[in-house]
Amino acid sequence: MSLSSISNQVNHALAKVTWGKEQIEKYKTECGVTSVKKSLRPDGDPTQPLPVILGINTRRTYFQTATLFFKRAEEITDEGLLARLLNPDIIMTTFEEHYTYSAPGTVNKLLAALEKVHLGCLKLGWSKTPSPITPEFRGWAKSFRDDSNVRAPRFGYRTEDSVKVVEFLKEKKSAYALPAELALRCGLREDELAGMQGQNIDVEHNLLHITGKGGRYRPVPIPEDLILRLNRSKQFIFTPSASWRAGFRRTMLDTTKELGIAISGVHRLRANYAQNRYLEFLDQGLDDRGARRQISELLGHARIDVTYKYVPKGFLVPEDNNK
Repeated sequence: MSLSSISNQVNHALAKVTWGKEQIEKYKTECGVTSVKKSLRPDGDPTQPLPVILGINTRRTYFQTATLFFKRAEEITDEGLLARLLNPDIIMTTFEEHYTYSAPGTVNKLLAALEKVHLGCLKLGWSKTPSPITPEFRGWAKSFRDDSNVRAPRFGYRTEDSVKVVEFLKEKKSAYALPAELALRCGLREDELAGMQGQNIDVEHNLLHITGKGGRYRPVPIPEDLILRLNRSKQFIFTPSASWRAGFRRTMLDTTKELGIAISGVHRLRANYAQNRYLEFLDQGLDDRGARRQISELLGHARIDVTYKYVPKGFLVPEDNNK
């Protein structure tokens, strides 16, 4: 495959699986059908994806959606070949970085666009690998959004499940046990964990000096037993790379599956941290807004309203929240 821009590669891939009016009419005549969509879907099931794109508007939507996704993937990995960006770990990394809180319709459209791009790459001979959009990935991607349930993935695991995940990783002596515990007990983002440097560990004051999104600095309190397990002599405590982050997500996915937990994700541990601290602040006498203000500062957010993505309105005590 010759080198070209992401948009050109996506365009070529989608063109390979797009039917024009002539192809549609030819199919109708040869197969004796009136509904091409119904005929092409497996067993006529309307929930199953079509193997081709029918209509210029659908193709335009897929092109815009997939191009943006793969440009973001390119920024994360510094990889410019579309076929290589279809790697499952890169797809997962890009999704969790940019689409975690996307609406269900946006996620469905994205998954459909990625499937068509992969199919086009197969037809062009650019790729020979299976589709990264597996049923398991679909379930994982769609599990991020459920506004009606305070235990929804975007709001974290159940309290007891978050502890189970960390303890399981410890028992397995996983390399991701310590970063998972830091996410749960300090509320760090995935990229903050990956980029954590030994020089930013303040043992004297039990603080982590973190530079987060937008270059915003914040001091993060860390329990003494946890800070003593960090090797300050290392430049980077973990590994600041896309592959390390993808491995972290993959490990979390495998762990929750083995534990029988229906949801997964690194960021959910950060949400559990926010919920735990929120309840602590309420116990200390703060009202809802005061507690949220403290949570906003700890998480490194510029606006208090962002806390509702972690601690939903009307959040209850753990006993009620985990029935």
